[in-house]
Amino acid sequence: MQILVDEEWVSDEEVLTALREAATPEPAPQVDEVGYDLLRERLTEQEQELTRLVTMSKIIERNLTLNERQVSILDERISALSDEKLRNQDIKTLLRLGASSDVLDLDAANCPTCHQSLSNVAVEHVGPVLDVDATISLISSQIKTFEEMRRQAREAAAESRASYHAIQRAVDNCRVEIRALQADLRAPDDFPSTGDIAKRVAAEVRLAELTRVKEAVQDLLNEMQEVADKVFEVRAELSALPNATPEEDYRRRAMLERSVRQQLTDFGFSSYDAKFVSIDEETLRPEREGLNLDTDASASDVVRTKIAYLNAIRELADDLRTPHPGFLLLDEPRQHELDEEHFRATLRRLARCSEIGDQVIATSAASMQALHTMLGSAEAYVIDLGAERLLRPEAREDKMDYSQY
Repeated sequence: MQILVDEEWVSDEEVLTALREAATPEPAPQVDEVGYDLLRERLTEQEQELTRLVTMSKIIERNLTLNERQVSILDERISALSDEKLRNQDIKTLLRLGASSDVLDLDAANCPTCHQSLSNVAVEHVGPVLDVDATISLISSQIKTFEEMRRQAREAAAESRASYHAIQRAVDNCRVEIRALQADLRAPDDFPSTGDIAKRVAAEVRLAELTRVKEAVQDLLNEMQEVADKVFEVRAELSALPNATPEEDYRRRAMLERSVRQQLTDFGFSSYDAKFVSIDEETLRPEREGLNLDTDASASDVVRTKIAYLNAIRELADDLRTPHPGFLLLDEPRQHELDEEHFRATLRRLARCSEIGDQVIATSAASMQALHTMLGSAEAYVIDLGAERLLRPEAREDKMDYSQY
């Protein structure tokens, strides 16, 4: 540990050694033994030291206030940029889903940033502007820059706060010693030196405080050492793992990938060619390189992807005899306007679960007649919940409700 002493960072061992020497148990000398001239000299030195410490504490306090204010300003700026990025991502999604380019019209009556009226602004032509993707990229880089500035401002604020607290403790000790020296100058010659006693008491208090802090830090270091030992063990186990992916894992991933692509084609995936959808080696989730399946595909294709992926896992689990429970529950797989032809293909693919003894439950708002038509000869049970599909609150008295009394 490093401790701030007289504007210098000193090791904890040096500070503790000095405090032990200052907190000596020997009897305090009398006032006449110390000497009035020496007492006046020490009083003048302590008063000058107090003036210096108070001035320094004000400077550090001002720096602390500025750093905390800077952190607050950066937080507000990052929040505003995050909101702006989210709005541009929404615009990108709207454009991808076929919205009119009017959402990017800059001839609107209000400024898109400050929302003030532009009616009195004399601008005949708006120059070239960034497209949505470039705007999102620019905002992301700005957020990253401001986050780094915020990190540095927080570190500076933490350092200023620690220095301010250390200076305040030094000011308190200095004032105590000044009062003790003033009392010595008024005391009889045969009185023990109050200044020496106060100095010893302050050293004892500081010694006990730093000893407790050092013990607490040592406990934390011991805990961190245990964590470091566990990290070392885990890294050793990871290093012992084979560097290459087993061929069986490659084979299973390829089987899952083929099944997902086939189902996407049957289910009418149309955002792009289903052959570009792959299974990531790390996450084992469907992806397309350079794109985000959740945002760069239509809403109905996102649903198709989820159905195809989950059902492919279920089917592959049966082929490989894995511990999969063979159960899949889908809530309204026809959401986002999945057309009837592709919904028919989806239901019939799911209905094949009965051939291997699995169970798939899918809810639907379609009528009984429509479901029977789409299922055709597929083996499935259709249950009409009727009005019971609506949730109703249970009518009962609340025993804890005393408003009626």
